[in-house]
Amino acid sequence: MSVFDMGGQAQFWPLVAMFLRNDNMIVLFSRLDQLLAELRDGTTHPGDNGIAAVDELFIWMDAVVAATQRGPVLLVCTFADVVPSPEDHAFISAALEDRLRNTDHAILSRLVRPADSALLFFAVNNRLSLRDSGVRALRNTLKHTAEQSDAATRLVPLPLRLLQDVVSAVSRPSGPPLALENEAVEEAMRRVRQRHSATNQNELPRIELTDLAELYTACRGLDHPVLPDDAEFRVYVDYLHMQG
Repeated sequence: MSVFDMGGQAQFWPLVAMFLRNDNMIVLFSRLDQLLAELRDGTTHPGDNGIAAVDELFIWMDAVVAATQRGPVLLVCTFADVVPSPEDHAFISAALEDRLRNTDHAILSRLVRPADSALLFFAVNNRLSLRDSGVRALRNTLKHTAEQSDAATRLVPLPLRLLQDVVSAVSRPSGPPLALENEAVEEAMRRVRQRHSATNQNELPRIELTDLAELYTACRGLDHPVLPDDAEFRVYVDYLHMQG
């Protein structure tokens, strides 16, 4: 999994459309203490951008919906040590959900909630790191969501020969692509065709991540098969996605 940490400052807002994609898993952050003060007490807590915390959270949710049409979204609220009350967490969650429902916000159907609560968000004490149950729940949900995401499980139809050329070029950026006659690559391609019952080299089998990993291993001449969750391999997969 590749993680891209985007600052929330206003100067970064124009970049949103450049890096958000439908295959992303998007995580938005806010602060429990600021949300509670605004939603319960009416006290405004403008952040670095001079915008109230609730309004800024909705600005980001609007930006996510404008830039993407699908994909999981998680809300994370920090400072659970300052606002530890489950009742306060429930109040904030209900207030945010009411506003989302009243505006028929498209992000509502994409939100991934904590598995063990009805909250709209993950309440975390970021001071404790993995000693905090909220952080652990968030980590487990991120892992599970990534493994079950459309991007990880999608079957992608691609011409096998063209794919092999791209795989060779990307996996060996410092040298020329391997020749089509390369025995290791040919064997990997044969296994992919056989796995999907595609005997004709011009057929369009449905390529899975495991297939790409096999081709990637062959093209790089690796001694051990690369795993689909290998960091360098996923960078290469992201590149393939960008190429359409």
